[in-house]
Amino acid sequence: METEALLKWKASLLNDSPSLLPTWTISNSSSYFNKTTTPCKWFGISCNNAGNVVKLNVSSLGLQGTLLNFKFSSFPYLTTLDLSSNALFGTILASLGNLSDLTTLYLSRNQLSGSIPPEIGNLKSLESLVLYTNTLTSSIPASLGNLNYLTTLYLFKNQLFGSIPPEIGNLKSIVDLEINTNILNGTIHASLGNLSDLTNLDLWKNQLSGSIPPEIGNLKSLKSMALSNNILSGTIPASLGNLSDLTTLYLYKNQLSGSIPPEIENLKSLVDLEISTNNLSDTIPASIGNLSDLTTLYLFENQLSGNLSDLTTLYLFENQLSGSIPPEIRNLKYLVDLQICTNNLRGTIPASLVNLSDLTILYLFKNQLYGSIPPEIGNLKSLENLALYINTLTGSIPTSLDNLSDLAIWYLLQNQLSGSIPPEIGNLKSLENLALSINSLTGSIPVSLGNLSDLTILFLYENHLSGSIPPHIENMTNLKRLLMKYNSYEPISIAFPS
Repeated sequence: METEALLKWKASLLNDSPSLLPTWTISNSSSYFNKTTTPCKWFGISCNNAGNVVKLNVSSLGLQGTLLNFKFSSFPYLTTLDLSSNALFGTILASLGNLSDLTTLYLSRNQLSGSIPPEIGNLKSLESLVLYTNTLTSSIPASLGNLNYLTTLYLFKNQLFGSIPPEIGNLKSIVDLEINTNILNGTIHASLGNLSDLTNLDLWKNQLSGSIPPEIGNLKSLKSMALSNNILSGTIPASLGNLSDLTTLYLYKNQLSGSIPPEIENLKSLVDLEISTNNLSDTIPASIGNLSDLTTLYLFENQLSGNLSDLTTLYLFENQLSGSIPPEIRNLKYLVDLQICTNNLRGTIPASLVNLSDLTILYLFKNQLYGSIPPEIGNLKSLENLALYINTLTGSIPTSLDNLSDLAIWYLLQNQLSGSIPPEIGNLKSLENLALSINSLTGSIPVSLGNLSDLTILFLYENHLSGSIPPHIENMTNLKRLLMKYNSYEPISIAFPS
């Protein structure tokens, strides 16, 4: 029964498709189908111990044809059907709904058209329904709400219309729901707030209207939510602040109004927040500055007011920022933590940074900054971490940096700094890590370094230092790593006991 059904479907395929399944054949000596004719060793076929076909996977073969001659009733034990990434066209047959053991149905990346048959709602064992990137034109059948074991529903990149049926809220096992890039309309039903296991909700690029239901705030497992490119109106519900695991929130290109709720500050895991191109008004909550993991913040094309002068934390690291560091950054007078490292910034370090008197962390490393280190940096009396490494900074190390009495970490390695190591560094009694390696420093190692009793790491290698190694280094009782090789004295690498 199964062998005959598979061969009949193969024969119905167009062009060279049958040749893409060369193992799907029977012995020339077989003139009829009998119990010994089995497809279990054919490509893409898996069978159970009884010899029944349970898995059929012929994805990504370039098969052309329809499902019209696929007799699904011949496969009562089928658990996995994967026909994705081919060139199949025509409709999805209602008879698929008879495969009561089916757990995985992949028909994505084909040219299937017509409707999603409501009979798919009969597949009570189904866990993954993947129909994306076709040309399906229908509403989403309410019967999909019967799929109690469904964890993955991918319907995106089709031409589905109508509203999202409230019965989708019955999918208590759903983890990943992606129905973006269709022409769905109507409102987002409050029943979606029942999906307690949902981690990913993608409804973007549709024509959804109405407000964002506050019940969305019940989705405590949610990590990513994209509702952008719709015509949603109303305010951003304060309940979104309950989504403590959320890392990505896309609400851009809607018609949202009102203020940004201060509860946004509760989204401690948030990395990417994009709410641009709306009608948002009022001031930007200063509490957004407390989102320490945030790397992307898009608020443009709104009616927001106020300023960022109260900002305490600014993280722009690991992007592709170019140009120079704007001197206007001096206006962020309450800034404590400034990290714009790992970008493509050029130009000099602005002396105006001296206005940031509360700054404790300054990370500008891994850019293309040049010029000298402005001596005004020495006035940042609260500075604890200063990392300027892997740039093309030149000139000497300013002696004014000895004013940084709280400085614990100082990384200047891999620049083009010259001149001597200023003896004033010995005044930095809080210093724990000092890395000046891979520069062009000259002169001797100052005796005052022996005053740095808290120092655990000292890297001076690959410079042009000369003279003798001062014996006062023995005073650094906490030193664990000392690297001074490739200078003009005998190379040395000492590991101090902890």
